[in-house]
Amino acid sequence: MASVIQVANRALTKLGSARITSLDDDVKSARALKSMFDDVRDDELRAHRWQFSLKRTSLAALSTAPAFGYQRQYQVPSDFLKLDMVDDRFPQVAMDNYINAELLDYVLEGNLILTDIAAPLKLRYVARVEDPNGWDVNFREALACRLAAELAEDLTQSNQKRQLAWQEYQQAITRAVRSNAIERIPVPLGDSPWIIGRL
Repeated sequence: MASVIQVANRALTKLGSARITSLDDDVKSARALKSMFDDVRDDELRAHRWQFSLKRTSLAALSTAPAFGYQRQYQVPSDFLKLDMVDDRFPQVAMDNYINAELLDYVLEGNLILTDIAAPLKLRYVARVEDPNGWDVNFREALACRLAAELAEDLTQSNQKRQLAWQEYQQAITRAVRSNAIERIPVPLGDSPWIIGRL
């Protein structure tokens, strides 16, 4: 059974620090971990498309429409961290530079998706997964390395240990990509400046 404390202690071990029994322990390392753990976990979930954190759902339209621009708006789920796909469309950077270009199919504003797409709206998203038993082993290792890097300066005053922790983090991410724990998003090719310049 995986636990938050196991991941926290893995991070402390990487720094040569003493292990803890709880994030509520009255020691500097526990206090530091408690202050950052949830934020660093969520940031790491957002940073990559970890397969275990991808979820699908269908959303009902809200009764009120946006003030302008779109016909419908949808409330994102409470565990929503990042948009992955809406109605079979991946988010993409607008590569065009056209005058009077049409509106995007959808936009995320705050915790609402604004669109003209009819309900129910199909949504795939990165979810907040708080239970370590639901985390991929590659994610647990990457999170431990990331925590170690974030803690290094405060706990060890060693820039070298901080750099080593960041290197370990990069290696953990590379291993996760190779083992397909991090899913790659299809990347559509935008119009080239050569094409845009001829419009």
